[in-house]
Amino acid sequence: MFRIPSVMRRPLAVAGAAFVGLAAVVVIGSPASAHHPEVSGTASCVEGRWQVEWTVRNSEQDLAADITGATFSPAFTSDTIKVAPGQLPAYQGEADVLRTTQVLDLSAKKATLEVSAHWKRGKRDINATRSATVHLPKGGCRKSVPEVAFTDDCAGQVTVVVSNEENATRKLRFKVLVAGSDKPVATGEVAPGESAEPIVVPVGGDKTKEIRVVAAGGKEIDSHKWSEPEGGCVPETEIEQTCDQLSIAVINPPNGLEFDLVFTPNTGEPQTMKVEKGRTATVTFPASPGLVVTPSVNGEDLDETISWTKPEGCDEDTPTLPKTGANAGAIAGGAGGLLLAGGALFYLARRRRLRFTA
Repeated sequence: MFRIPSVMRRPLAVAGAAFVGLAAVVVIGSPASAHHPEVSGTASCVEGRWQVEWTVRNSEQDLAADITGATFSPAFTSDTIKVAPGQLPAYQGEADVLRTTQVLDLSAKKATLEVSAHWKRGKRDINATRSATVHLPKGGCRKSVPEVAFTDDCAGQVTVVVSNEENATRKLRFKVLVAGSDKPVATGEVAPGESAEPIVVPVGGDKTKEIRVVAAGGKEIDSHKWSEPEGGCVPETEIEQTCDQLSIAVINPPNGLEFDLVFTPNTGEPQTMKVEKGRTATVTFPASPGLVVTPSVNGEDLDETISWTKPEGCDEDTPTLPKTGANAGAIAGGAGGLLLAGGALFYLARRRRLRFTA
Protein backbone atom coordinates (compact mmCIF):
# COMPACT_ATOMS: atom_id res chain seq x y z
CA MET A 1 0.00 0.00 0.00
CA PHE A 2 1.32 3.41 -0.99
CA ARG A 3 1.48 5.89 1.89
CA ILE A 4 1.79 9.66 1.58
CA PRO A 5 4.54 11.03 3.79
CA SER A 6 3.13 12.89 6.75
CA VAL A 7 4.99 16.03 5.84
CA MET A 8 2.91 16.26 2.59
CA ARG A 9 -0.50 15.48 3.98
CA ARG A 10 -1.44 18.95 5.24
CA PRO A 11 -0.52 20.88 2.03
CA LEU A 12 -2.40 18.36 -0.07
CA ALA A 13 -5.42 18.57 2.18
CA VAL A 14 -5.49 22.34 1.84
CA ALA A 15 -5.11 22.12 -1.95
CA GLY A 16 -7.83 19.52 -2.16
CA ALA A 17 -10.22 21.68 -0.16
CA ALA A 18 -9.49 24.65 -2.40
CA PHE A 19 -10.17 22.57 -5.54
CA VAL A 20 -13.48 21.32 -4.17
CA GLY A 21 -14.48 24.87 -3.31
CA LEU A 22 -13.55 26.13 -6.77
CA ALA A 23 -15.49 23.30 -8.41
CA ALA A 24 -18.51 24.17 -6.32
CA VAL A 25 -18.31 27.79 -7.43
CA VAL A 26 -18.10 26.75 -11.10
CA VAL A 27 -20.99 24.33 -10.78
CA ILE A 28 -23.14 26.76 -8.88
CA GLY A 29 -22.18 29.75 -10.97
CA SER A 30 -22.32 28.12 -14.43
CA PRO A 31 -26.05 28.67 -15.06
CA ALA A 32 -25.66 32.38 -14.45
CA SER A 33 -22.54 32.82 -16.57
CA ALA A 34 -24.12 30.94 -19.50
CA HIS A 35 -26.98 33.38 -19.82
CA HIS A 36 -26.26 36.06 -22.43
CA PRO A 37 -27.67 37.63 -25.60
CA GLU A 38 -25.83 36.55 -28.78
CA VAL A 39 -25.38 39.61 -30.98
CA SER A 40 -24.09 39.58 -34.56
CA GLY A 41 -24.22 41.76 -37.67
CA THR A 42 -23.54 41.43 -41.40
CA ALA A 43 -22.65 44.46 -43.56
CA SER A 44 -23.52 44.87 -47.27
CA CYS A 45 -23.95 47.58 -49.93
CA VAL A 46 -27.49 48.27 -51.12
CA GLU A 47 -28.55 51.07 -53.49
CA GLY A 48 -25.43 53.13 -53.00
CA ARG A 49 -25.57 52.93 -49.20
CA TRP A 50 -24.39 50.32 -46.78
CA GLN A 51 -26.59 48.48 -44.36
CA VAL A 52 -26.24 46.05 -41.48
CA GLU A 53 -28.43 43.01 -40.88
CA TRP A 54 -28.47 42.67 -37.08
CA THR A 55 -29.49 39.48 -35.29
CA VAL A 56 -29.94 38.81 -31.55
CA ARG A 57 -30.70 35.40 -30.06
CA ASN A 58 -31.08 33.95 -26.58
CA SER A 59 -28.38 31.66 -25.24
CA GLU A 60 -31.06 29.79 -23.29
CA GLN A 61 -33.43 27.28 -24.83
CA ASP A 62 -35.85 27.07 -21.91
CA LEU A 63 -36.16 30.62 -20.61
CA ALA A 64 -37.14 33.91 -22.25
CA ALA A 65 -35.39 37.14 -21.29
CA ASP A 66 -36.25 40.78 -20.90
CA ILE A 67 -34.27 43.18 -23.05
CA THR A 68 -33.20 45.91 -20.67
CA GLY A 69 -30.98 47.83 -23.10
CA ALA A 70 -30.53 48.10 -26.87
CA THR A 71 -28.11 50.75 -28.10
CA PHE A 72 -27.32 51.27 -31.78
CA SER A 73 -24.39 53.43 -32.91
CA PRO A 74 -25.04 55.36 -35.11
CA ALA A 75 -28.43 55.91 -33.50
CA PHE A 76 -31.23 53.76 -34.83
CA THR A 77 -34.68 52.63 -33.65
CA SER A 78 -35.75 49.04 -34.24
CA ASP A 79 -39.20 47.51 -33.96
CA THR A 80 -37.77 44.13 -32.93
CA ILE A 81 -34.55 44.69 -31.01
CA LYS A 82 -35.88 47.00 -28.32
CA VAL A 83 -36.30 47.32 -24.58
CA ALA A 84 -39.33 45.26 -23.50
CA PRO A 85 -40.25 42.51 -21.01
CA GLY A 86 -39.94 39.01 -22.50
CA GLN A 87 -38.73 40.48 -25.80
CA LEU A 88 -35.99 37.84 -26.27
CA PRO A 89 -37.69 34.43 -26.59
CA ALA A 90 -36.12 31.14 -25.57
CA TYR A 91 -34.18 29.86 -28.56
CA GLN A 92 -35.80 26.88 -30.23
CA GLY A 93 -34.95 27.75 -33.85
CA GLU A 94 -34.51 30.53 -36.40
CA ALA A 95 -38.04 31.77 -35.77
CA ASP A 96 -36.88 32.88 -32.32
CA VAL A 97 -34.06 35.10 -33.61
CA LEU A 98 -34.66 38.86 -33.48
CA ARG A 99 -33.70 40.62 -36.71
CA THR A 100 -33.52 44.22 -37.91
CA THR A 101 -31.91 46.14 -40.78
CA GLN A 102 -30.02 49.36 -40.14
CA VAL A 103 -29.30 51.56 -43.19
CA LEU A 104 -26.33 53.91 -42.79
CA ASP A 105 -24.90 56.88 -44.66
CA LEU A 106 -21.59 56.43 -46.46
CA SER A 107 -20.00 58.77 -43.91
CA ALA A 108 -20.39 56.06 -41.24
CA LYS A 109 -17.38 53.75 -41.22
CA LYS A 110 -18.64 51.30 -38.59
CA ALA A 111 -21.77 50.35 -36.66
CA THR A 112 -22.22 48.87 -33.18
CA LEU A 113 -25.11 47.20 -31.36
CA GLU A 114 -25.04 46.59 -27.59
CA VAL A 115 -27.80 44.52 -25.99
CA SER A 116 -28.44 43.93 -22.28
CA ALA A 117 -30.82 41.20 -21.08
CA HIS A 118 -32.28 39.95 -17.81
CA TRP A 119 -33.33 36.41 -16.86
CA LYS A 120 -35.27 35.27 -13.80
CA ARG A 121 -34.27 31.68 -13.08
CA GLY A 122 -35.90 30.53 -9.89
CA LYS A 123 -34.93 33.02 -7.23
CA ARG A 124 -31.88 34.28 -9.10
CA ASP A 125 -31.76 37.47 -11.19
CA ILE A 126 -29.24 37.10 -14.04
CA ASN A 127 -28.06 40.00 -16.15
CA ALA A 128 -25.66 40.03 -19.10
CA THR A 129 -24.56 42.43 -21.83
CA ARG A 130 -23.04 41.64 -25.22
CA SER A 131 -22.16 43.77 -28.25
CA ALA A 132 -20.98 43.45 -31.85
CA THR A 133 -19.31 45.87 -34.25
CA VAL A 134 -19.26 45.73 -38.07
CA HIS A 135 -17.35 47.93 -40.51
CA LEU A 136 -18.09 49.50 -43.87
CA PRO A 137 -17.58 46.80 -46.55
CA LYS A 138 -14.11 46.71 -48.07
CA GLY A 139 -13.84 49.15 -50.96
CA GLY A 140 -16.82 51.13 -49.72
CA CYS A 141 -20.21 51.41 -51.36
CA ARG A 142 -20.10 53.14 -54.73
CA LYS A 143 -22.55 55.95 -55.28
CA SER A 144 -24.87 55.59 -58.24
CA VAL A 145 -23.77 57.32 -61.44
CA PRO A 146 -26.31 57.73 -64.28
CA GLU A 147 -25.15 57.03 -67.83
CA VAL A 148 -26.01 58.64 -71.15
CA ALA A 149 -25.61 57.01 -74.57
CA PHE A 150 -25.39 59.28 -77.62
CA THR A 151 -25.88 57.88 -81.14
CA ASP A 152 -25.27 60.08 -84.18
CA ASP A 153 -27.00 59.42 -87.48
CA CYS A 154 -26.37 60.63 -91.00
CA ALA A 155 -29.41 62.92 -90.96
CA GLY A 156 -27.72 65.22 -88.45
CA GLN A 157 -29.63 63.89 -85.46
CA VAL A 158 -28.46 62.56 -82.11
CA THR A 159 -30.40 59.89 -80.24
CA VAL A 160 -30.05 60.29 -76.46
CA VAL A 161 -30.75 57.44 -74.01
CA VAL A 162 -30.46 58.16 -70.27
CA SER A 163 -29.99 55.21 -67.89
CA ASN A 164 -30.24 55.18 -64.11
CA GLU A 165 -27.88 52.83 -62.30
CA GLU A 166 -29.29 49.73 -60.66
CA ASN A 167 -28.06 50.66 -57.18
CA ALA A 168 -29.50 54.18 -57.34
CA THR A 169 -31.62 55.16 -54.36
CA ARG A 170 -34.26 57.12 -56.25
CA LYS A 171 -35.67 58.02 -59.65
CA LEU A 172 -33.52 60.26 -61.83
CA ARG A 173 -35.14 63.40 -63.20
CA PHE A 174 -33.31 64.97 -66.11
CA LYS A 175 -33.59 67.36 -69.03
CA VAL A 176 -31.88 67.61 -72.42
CA LEU A 177 -30.63 70.99 -73.63
CA VAL A 178 -29.01 72.22 -76.83
CA ALA A 179 -26.33 74.88 -76.46
CA GLY A 180 -27.66 78.38 -77.01
CA SER A 181 -31.12 77.64 -75.63
CA ASP A 182 -32.40 77.54 -72.06
CA LYS A 183 -35.55 75.71 -73.13
CA PRO A 184 -35.20 71.93 -72.76
CA VAL A 185 -35.58 69.80 -75.87
CA ALA A 186 -37.07 67.14 -73.61
CA THR A 187 -37.44 66.19 -69.96
CA GLY A 188 -37.81 62.78 -68.39
CA GLU A 189 -37.69 60.56 -65.34
CA VAL A 190 -36.12 57.11 -65.06
CA ALA A 191 -36.31 54.58 -62.23
CA PRO A 192 -33.26 52.78 -60.76
CA GLY A 193 -31.93 50.06 -63.07
CA GLU A 194 -33.95 51.28 -66.06
CA SER A 195 -33.41 53.38 -69.22
CA ALA A 196 -35.57 56.22 -70.48
CA GLU A 197 -37.22 56.19 -73.89
CA PRO A 198 -34.86 57.37 -76.68
CA ILE A 199 -34.90 61.12 -77.30
CA VAL A 200 -34.09 62.27 -80.86
CA VAL A 201 -32.39 65.68 -80.94
CA PRO A 202 -31.89 67.41 -84.32
CA VAL A 203 -28.80 69.60 -84.42
CA GLY A 204 -29.72 71.10 -87.79
CA GLY A 205 -27.15 72.78 -89.99
CA ASP A 206 -24.86 73.67 -87.09
CA LYS A 207 -23.55 70.26 -86.07
CA THR A 208 -21.03 71.84 -83.68
CA LYS A 209 -23.76 72.59 -81.16
CA GLU A 210 -23.32 70.81 -77.85
CA ILE A 211 -26.08 68.64 -76.42
CA ARG A 212 -26.20 68.64 -72.61
CA VAL A 213 -28.01 66.27 -70.27
CA VAL A 214 -28.47 67.70 -66.78
CA ALA A 215 -30.08 66.42 -63.59
CA ALA A 216 -33.05 68.15 -62.00
CA GLY A 217 -30.76 70.10 -59.66
CA GLY A 218 -28.81 71.54 -62.59
CA LYS A 219 -25.73 69.31 -62.33
CA GLU A 220 -24.51 68.18 -65.75
CA ILE A 221 -24.56 64.42 -66.29
CA ASP A 222 -22.95 64.34 -69.74
CA SER A 223 -22.53 66.32 -72.96
CA HIS A 224 -21.92 65.52 -76.63
CA LYS A 225 -21.34 67.01 -80.08
CA TRP A 226 -22.53 65.39 -83.30
CA SER A 227 -19.88 63.66 -85.39
CA GLU A 228 -20.13 61.65 -88.57
CA PRO A 229 -20.80 58.00 -87.76
CA GLU A 230 -18.02 55.50 -88.25
CA GLY A 231 -17.90 54.36 -91.87
CA GLY A 232 -19.13 57.70 -93.20
CA CYS A 233 -22.51 58.79 -94.49
CA VAL A 234 -22.15 59.41 -98.24
CA PRO A 235 -22.80 56.36 -100.45
CA GLU A 236 -20.43 55.49 -103.25
CA THR A 237 -21.77 55.13 -106.78
CA GLU A 238 -20.31 52.94 -109.51
CA ILE A 239 -21.42 53.29 -113.14
CA GLU A 240 -20.55 50.52 -115.59
CA GLN A 241 -21.05 50.92 -119.32
CA THR A 242 -20.71 48.13 -121.83
CA CYS A 243 -21.73 47.82 -125.42
CA ASP A 244 -25.01 46.23 -124.29
CA GLN A 245 -26.04 47.91 -121.05
CA LEU A 246 -25.76 50.72 -118.53
CA SER A 247 -25.39 49.50 -114.90
CA ILE A 248 -25.70 51.77 -111.84
CA ALA A 249 -24.67 50.54 -108.35
CA VAL A 250 -24.98 52.42 -105.05
CA ILE A 251 -22.84 51.20 -102.13
CA ASN A 252 -24.27 52.50 -98.86
CA PRO A 253 -22.05 52.69 -95.72
CA PRO A 254 -23.15 50.88 -92.54
CA ASN A 255 -24.52 54.11 -91.03
CA GLY A 256 -25.83 55.68 -94.22
CA LEU A 257 -29.40 56.84 -94.73
CA GLU A 258 -31.96 54.44 -96.14
CA PHE A 259 -34.08 55.65 -99.04
CA ASP A 260 -35.58 54.69 -102.39
CA LEU A 261 -34.06 55.95 -105.62
CA VAL A 262 -36.15 55.85 -108.78
CA PHE A 263 -34.23 55.78 -112.07
CA THR A 264 -36.32 56.88 -115.05
CA PRO A 265 -34.84 56.33 -118.56
CA ASN A 266 -35.87 58.43 -121.50
CA THR A 267 -36.76 55.15 -123.18
CA GLY A 268 -38.10 52.12 -121.34
CA GLU A 269 -39.59 51.54 -117.88
CA PRO A 270 -38.42 53.21 -114.61
CA GLN A 271 -36.62 51.08 -112.00
CA THR A 272 -36.69 51.56 -108.23
CA MET A 273 -33.57 50.97 -106.13
CA LYS A 274 -33.91 50.41 -102.37
CA VAL A 275 -30.77 51.84 -100.74
CA GLU A 276 -30.18 50.11 -97.40
CA LYS A 277 -27.52 50.50 -94.72
CA GLY A 278 -24.35 48.55 -95.42
CA ARG A 279 -25.62 47.09 -98.69
CA THR A 280 -25.08 47.51 -102.43
CA ALA A 281 -28.04 47.97 -104.78
CA THR A 282 -27.87 47.82 -108.59
CA VAL A 283 -30.13 48.69 -111.54
CA THR A 284 -29.40 47.85 -115.18
CA PHE A 285 -30.74 49.37 -118.43
CA PRO A 286 -30.34 48.08 -122.01
CA ALA A 287 -27.90 50.24 -123.94
CA SER A 288 -29.30 52.41 -126.69
CA PRO A 289 -28.09 55.52 -128.49
CA GLY A 290 -29.03 58.71 -126.59
CA LEU A 291 -30.02 56.79 -123.42
CA VAL A 292 -30.37 59.18 -120.45
CA VAL A 293 -31.43 58.08 -116.97
CA THR A 294 -32.81 60.58 -114.43
CA PRO A 295 -32.69 59.68 -110.69
CA SER A 296 -35.34 60.97 -108.31
CA VAL A 297 -36.31 60.74 -104.64
CA ASN A 298 -39.94 60.99 -103.53
CA GLY A 299 -40.98 62.19 -106.96
CA GLU A 300 -38.42 65.00 -107.11
CA ASP A 301 -35.71 64.74 -109.77
CA LEU A 302 -32.12 65.15 -108.65
CA ASP A 303 -29.90 67.61 -110.46
CA GLU A 304 -27.71 64.95 -112.06
CA THR A 305 -28.55 62.63 -114.97
CA ILE A 306 -26.69 59.58 -116.21
CA SER A 307 -26.07 59.14 -119.94
CA TRP A 308 -24.92 56.05 -121.77
CA THR A 309 -21.87 56.56 -123.95
CA LYS A 310 -20.86 53.84 -126.36
CA PRO A 311 -17.45 52.46 -125.33
CA GLU A 312 -14.69 52.36 -127.89
CA GLY A 313 -14.47 49.18 -129.93
CA CYS A 314 -18.17 48.30 -129.79
CA ASP A 315 -18.33 48.25 -133.62
CA GLU A 316 -15.37 45.86 -133.84
CA ASP A 317 -15.62 42.08 -133.83
CA THR A 318 -13.18 41.64 -130.94
CA PRO A 319 -14.64 41.84 -127.41
CA THR A 320 -13.87 44.85 -125.28
CA LEU A 321 -13.68 45.41 -121.51
CA PRO A 322 -16.40 47.50 -119.88
CA LYS A 323 -15.70 50.97 -118.67
CA THR A 324 -16.45 51.54 -114.99
CA GLY A 325 -16.20 54.09 -112.20
CA ALA A 326 -14.28 57.24 -112.97
CA ASN A 327 -13.66 56.11 -116.54
CA ALA A 328 -17.35 55.75 -117.32
CA GLY A 329 -17.53 59.21 -118.76
CA ALA A 330 -21.20 59.30 -117.86
CA ILE A 331 -21.17 62.53 -115.92
CA ALA A 332 -18.20 64.85 -116.10
CA GLY A 333 -15.62 62.12 -116.24
CA GLY A 334 -17.43 59.80 -113.82
CA ALA A 335 -17.71 62.30 -110.96
CA GLY A 336 -21.45 62.30 -111.42
CA GLY A 337 -21.63 59.05 -109.51
CA LEU A 338 -20.54 60.76 -106.32
CA LEU A 339 -22.69 63.77 -107.14
CA LEU A 340 -25.68 61.47 -107.47
CA ALA A 341 -25.12 59.92 -104.05
CA GLY A 342 -24.30 63.26 -102.49
CA GLY A 343 -27.36 64.84 -104.04
CA ALA A 344 -29.61 62.12 -102.68
CA LEU A 345 -28.04 62.43 -99.24
CA PHE A 346 -28.40 66.22 -99.27
CA TYR A 347 -32.02 65.93 -100.33
CA LEU A 348 -32.83 63.46 -97.59
CA ALA A 349 -31.02 65.43 -94.90
CA ARG A 350 -32.87 68.56 -96.02
CA ARG A 351 -36.28 66.95 -96.43
CA ARG A 352 -36.14 64.44 -93.59
CA ARG A 353 -38.77 65.14 -90.95
CA LEU A 354 -37.19 65.45 -87.56
CA ARG A 355 -39.06 64.31 -84.49
CA PHE A 356 -38.78 65.19 -80.85
CA THR A 357 -39.50 62.57 -78.23
CA ALA A 358 -40.04 63.69 -74.69
